[in-house]
Amino acid sequence: MANVTPKIVIEIDPRYPVPEICAVIAAVLPYHPGNGTAIMRGVLEAIDQELQKGAETDGVPEPTREPANQ
Repeated sequence: MANVTPKIVIEIDPRYPVPEICAVIAAVLPYHPGNGTAIMRGVLEAIDQELQKGAETDGVPEPTREPANQ
């Protein structure tokens, strides 16, 4: 029986990190139908952890958003 392994090879331009990272996520999600939300939550959690590490090492508190006056 044939052994088929899907593989994505990606080259990114580090000068444009945000659109490149978004393109990588968009390329991976179709391989996991029905799990897009869980994957995105995992990515969000990883980003939050990195932001927290950055805030701790910089000695600068994370920015907060003030509630809009209504």
